[in-house]
Amino acid sequence: MPKPSKPNDHGHASCVSKAKTRFESHLKSKGKSLGRNDEPILSLLLSNHRAFGAYELVEKLSKMGKRVQAVQVYRSLEKLMELGVVHKLRTKNAFVACFEDEACNSQQFFICDVCDDVSEIQSQKLDNSIQDAARKNDFSVKLPSIEILGICSECATT
Repeated sequence: MPKPSKPNDHGHASCVSKAKTRFESHLKSKGKSLGRNDEPILSLLLSNHRAFGAYELVEKLSKMGKRVQAVQVYRSLEKLMELGVVHKLRTKNAFVACFEDEACNSQQFFICDVCDDVSEIQSQKLDNSIQDAARKNDFSVKLPSIEILGICSECATT
């Protein structure tokens, strides 16, 4: 069973507050707003730095008294990804909120196999290496996404 992740040890309330402020500003600049299902889904994703599958979100929303179907959750997740506030982790077929302060032009993640904790990183050096390798291979990068699976320090000590 997944354990609670980062919220207790890094000032998560401030982390969430900054992310929400950035999301609201981002949405406003695009003339968009969150739909009826988008807000609770985003709130669940913001609740910690853990990856959630769509069906897990359906289950959690159901426990909150919200009747939603998987197709509605997938639609909301698509919208939130298009808006740049949620990332899809392809190796886990799961979703995570974007907590980075800057626009997410690349997606680089450390993902714990034990607790599904996700740390998003921004590395210009890594981005440059990807672009260099792409040029050498005559390849055009659409989205430089890297998902590194391993074990977080908390899980490694338990």
